[in-house]
Amino acid sequence: MKIKIGLAMLALFFIGVMYRFVVNQVGVDQTYLLPSEFEGCVVINYNVKGALPLRIENNEIIYKVPKIGVIDTSSPSDFGWVNEKHSGAYQLSAFYVDEKGEIIEELPQEKIRFGANGSSQEEGKPEKHFFYQIFGSKETENKGCHPLDS
Repeated sequence: MKIKIGLAMLALFFIGVMYRFVVNQVGVDQTYLLPSEFEGCVVINYNVKGALPLRIENNEIIYKVPKIGVIDTSSPSDFGWVNEKHSGAYQLSAFYVDEKGEIIEELPQEKIRFGANGSSQEEGKPEKHFFYQIFGSKETENKGCHPLDS
């Protein structure tokens, strides 16, 4: 009887640990540093040979967005994700920065618009993975984003 109770307690402990680390995982925060007055679509192209990899520091990925709004990285499209099906809960924020990279102001949450993952493939070529995030007004969001043109 004592062995059954001990095994049951051990099983409950194991289930609790698994729940904490598998079900309740937290994703990586994402911060966009946008050129002053930037409005539009930021495209992140993944698996680009020769491009710099993304980095996670203090549970955060910082995207330094150039004026053209396109970031190429050698990192995979699931970089920073909790698992292959879910990015996990994360905080998304954006700031306008000056030419020196100094923060001018934070974008209000209502100016952080729609974002999505995508991929494309031309016949005989490897699949391209990307993510896009729209920043600005509702009108800017309504114009959409054309990441394949980037």
